[in-house]
Amino acid sequence: MLQINQIFQMLEEHEKKFNRSFSLIPSENVLSPLARLAFLSDSFSRYFYDEKNFFRYWRFEGGSLIGRVQQEILIPLLQKVGRARHVNVRPVSGLSAMTQVLSAFSGEEATLFSIPVANGGHPETSYLAERFGYRVIGVPFSDWAHVDLEALGRLVEQKHPSLVYLDHSTFLFPLELPPLVHTIREATKAAVHIHVDSSHINGLIWGGELPNPLESGADSYGGSTHKTFPGPHKAVLFTNNDDISDKFIEAGVRITSHHHTAEMVALAISLVEFVECGGAIYAAQVCSNAIALAKHLRERGFRISGEPWGFTKNHQVWIEPEGATAPVLASKLFEAGLVVNPIDPLPSLNRPGLRLGVNEATRLGLKASDMEMLSEFFAALLLENRPVQEVSLKVGEFRRLFRPEFCYQGEIFEAKLAGLCSVFEDDRRRLAFKQRGECIT
Repeated sequence: MLQINQIFQMLEEHEKKFNRSFSLIPSENVLSPLARLAFLSDSFSRYFYDEKNFFRYWRFEGGSLIGRVQQEILIPLLQKVGRARHVNVRPVSGLSAMTQVLSAFSGEEATLFSIPVANGGHPETSYLAERFGYRVIGVPFSDWAHVDLEALGRLVEQKHPSLVYLDHSTFLFPLELPPLVHTIREATKAAVHIHVDSSHINGLIWGGELPNPLESGADSYGGSTHKTFPGPHKAVLFTNNDDISDKFIEAGVRITSHHHTAEMVALAISLVEFVECGGAIYAAQVCSNAIALAKHLRERGFRISGEPWGFTKNHQVWIEPEGATAPVLASKLFEAGLVVNPIDPLPSLNRPGLRLGVNEATRLGLKASDMEMLSEFFAALLLENRPVQEVSLKVGEFRRLFRPEFCYQGEIFEAKLAGLCSVFEDDRRRLAFKQRGECIT
C-alpha cells in the first residue's frame, strides 16, 4: 500500500498545483469533463481494428461495439471539420503521425525538405527522416519567419525532393501555403508530395481561423489533437487522394498496432463539443487573446518577438528573456503558477527564449481583457521582483474563477457521469461481496 499511497499523493499534489495554475505551454490543452469520462470506461482495455471489413470476421471482437463510435461519429466529424474525403485516425501522437507519413513516402535515395529547427521546425524530423533513409534538406528562409521562395525554387529544381514535410512547431506566423506550393510545383516536373504538419494549429484550422492546407494546395496534412484543438493525446491525418490514403493506411497498420480506443472515444466527444459548443468562437478567441497578451506584455516592458508584423497570427507569444536564462525564468514562473515553455533556439533570437500559448487559457474561458491580468503577474514576478509566494497566491485566486468552457457541463455532464457510475455499480457490489466473503452469483 505504501507505493499506492505515494502515487495518489503525487496525483493529488499535481491536481492541486494545476487547480491554481495557468498552463501557457502551446503544446498542451485541457480535456472537457465529459471527454475525460472516456478514460473511465472499459473501452480503455479494448482493441478496435475494424478488421471485419478486411477479413470478414472478428479476431478482436471486444472492440466491435465501442468501435462504432469511430465508424459512425468520429470519422464523419473529422471529414467535416477537416474538409477532407479521407481521414486516418491510426496515429497516437503528433510524432506517431510524422512517423506514419515518413514511412509512407520513404524509399531508396529519397530526398525530404523540412523546416530547419532554427526557423521553428520540429527537432525530431531530421532524426526520424534519416532513420528512414531520407536525405534531409532545410527549406530556405529569407528571415526567421518567412520562406525565401526564389531560393526554394532553385533548391527544388536542383535536389528534386520526393517529400516536402512542412513541420512548423515554433512559429508566430503560419506559412503562406499557396505561393509556397506553387513554387514547389513549378520548380520540378517530378512527383513531389507536400505534407503540412498542423499539430499546433488544428484547432484554428478546424475553427476557420486559418486556411485548410488541402484547399491551399497541400496533398495531405494532420497532426496532434491536444494543442489548439482541446482533445486527447492523439493525432489524425487528412487527404483527398485515394492513393495517398492507401499509403497512410498501409504504413499506419504496420507502425501503430493499437491506436488507443479510449482516446478515440475522447476525441469523438471533443469533436462533438467543438462543433456544438462554439469551436469557431473558441478559435477566434485564441487568436485575439494571443495578440492581447503580446501587447500587454510589451506595454509592461517585456521584449516580445514579432512586433513589426503584429506580434502573432496564431496561439503563440514569445518573450525574449532578459536578466536570466530562459530555463531559470521558466522555473520561477512555474513556482508562481505560470507554466511556460523555454525553447532553444527561439527563431527570432537564435538563442533560448520563452514560448507561450494561450490555447488552454482560452479553453478555460479567459478573454482578451483577462490577458492584462496575466501580463501583470508576469511583470510582478520578473520585472518587479515581487516574492514568488505573493504572486502565486494572486495567480491561484484568479485561476479559481475559471473552468473549461466551449463544452458540455452542468446537467449533461452529471447525467452522463451517473450513467457510467450505474455501470460501475456492479463492480462495487462485487468488491463488497468479496470483502464479506460471500459468493457472487
